[in-house]
Amino acid sequence: MVRFAVRALPAVAIMMALLLGWRALVAGQAGLADADAPAVRTRVDAAFPRDGSETAWRARIARDPSDRVALVILSRVLEQQGNVADARKAMNEALRLAPADRQTLIEAGAFHLRAGDAAQALPYLRRAADLYPEARAGLWPAFVAMLDDRRIDANFASIARDNPDWWPAFFDYACAKVRHADALQKLLGARADVGTAGANERRCLIDRMQRENRWPGAYQAWLNSLPAHERQRIGDGYNGDFERPISNLGFDWTTPVQEGVFVAARPIDGMSGQLALKVEFVNKRWGLPPAQQYLMLVPGRYGFEGRGRADRLQTWLGVQWGVYCLPDGARGTRQLARSGSFLGTSGWEGWREDFAVPADCPVQLLRLELANPRRDAATPSDVAARLDGAVWFDDFRIRSLD
Repeated sequence: MVRFAVRALPAVAIMMALLLGWRALVAGQAGLADADAPAVRTRVDAAFPRDGSETAWRARIARDPSDRVALVILSRVLEQQGNVADARKAMNEALRLAPADRQTLIEAGAFHLRAGDAAQALPYLRRAADLYPEARAGLWPAFVAMLDDRRIDANFASIARDNPDWWPAFFDYACAKVRHADALQKLLGARADVGTAGANERRCLIDRMQRENRWPGAYQAWLNSLPAHERQRIGDGYNGDFERPISNLGFDWTTPVQEGVFVAARPIDGMSGQLALKVEFVNKRWGLPPAQQYLMLVPGRYGFEGRGRADRLQTWLGVQWGVYCLPDGARGTRQLARSGSFLGTSGWEGWREDFAVPADCPVQLLRLELANPRRDAATPSDVAARLDGAVWFDDFRIRSLD
């Protein structure tokens, strides 16, 4: 007899063996008790044959053809003997008799994982997650292992589009545990396509990829997570008119919460559309940049333009916008462009500055910062500037000149 070979996904199969919440799964003992099913518990409490042989379990089934517990254990015995075909028949019969039983579903999934067929296993495990909230946390490690295997991405994407109620909790777990974040990009894109991608899952995946310095992947994940109509409006810079809600994630504007600093899109006279960006300081010592945005400009020449006005902004330095190359291991921060400074009270003033992105500058940062009279210098970290008042901005554009 040919022995059964574990052809693929051994880690997942081992994981499932550990996850099975059965009271006993050893032939010759009272096995497969389901605390939620009195009828099953009664059968388990009966005297099962102790030798656990194929003959004994077949005899048990002959006496009660509806005994799904015996069928599942027989399937395990046959599998261990190498008789995979008959083991599958026994498992399928158990599923026919108990298509919504928790342990039967989980054992069926484990059976197919041991056979190297994750595509067959996933529907049973997904059904267990759908029907039994208490079993979900125990299934997440197996789902993550299947994601890392990457052979059934399309199957997971289909579940992602279905939007089961457990998906956000699973995605949170997967985002922290999956070995390669690329496995989650397709899932996030699938949910964005049907309008169900949540802010938390977008933030978790994109933030993780940015922390790992996987900027192209982070940008693609962010782009794919946008609603389809928004993707058509992406240029060099995003939401420069501030007409869309600021999401604080990815390559949109980020406005970190700081005491004494208030950042929001608000209406004001002279704006181009319905909203402009207001940054208000309440006797605040300078800390983090109040607003910033990551950019992925390809090497070339660009024009940086926008409009701003000051409203009783009291500070001896003023504020400006700067465009920088993100520092890497070989180079520090490099300023590429900056606006004029804003302070006191003024009407709307525009700026335009041309600049070049070098080939060794794959990621850029546009940020609001303290004005600095020294060209190509980052804002000093030890400046004890205190600000009070507000500034407004609108019509940000970064245009390719090539």
